[in-house]
Amino acid sequence: MGESVSALDIVAIHRPRYRERPQLARVIQRTADGYSVQWLSGSYSSSWTEARRRDGRKLVPWMENIRESDIVYKKISLTSGNKLTHKLTHTLRSIYTHRDRTSS
Repeated sequence: MGESVSALDIVAIHRPRYRERPQLARVIQRTADGYSVQWLSGSYSSSWTEARRRDGRKLVPWMENIRESDIVYKKISLTSGNKLTHKLTHTLRSIYTHRDRTSS
C-alpha cells in the first residue's frame, strides 16, 4: 500500500454506507487534503463505466473529493471488458469484510 497514486489511476475506496458493491473511482488530481476522483459504476461481476448524476436535465460525471485514508486498494487494472479480475474480486471482498468488521 506504499504506492503513490497518480492521475487516471483506478482505486478502491471504503464507504461503509455502500457495503453491497465495491466503490471504485478514477483519480483526476491530487488536492490539498486528498484526491479529486470520478466515480465508476459497476459490480463485482459486471463491467465498470463512468458514474453519472443529474444536474438539472443533464447527466454529468459524478466527481467528488476523498481523503487518502479512504483508499483501500491502489492501481486497479480492469480487464479488456472493463471488468474486475477473479483474483481482484476475492481480494476486494476480503478487504471490505475486514474493514467492515474493524469499523463496527
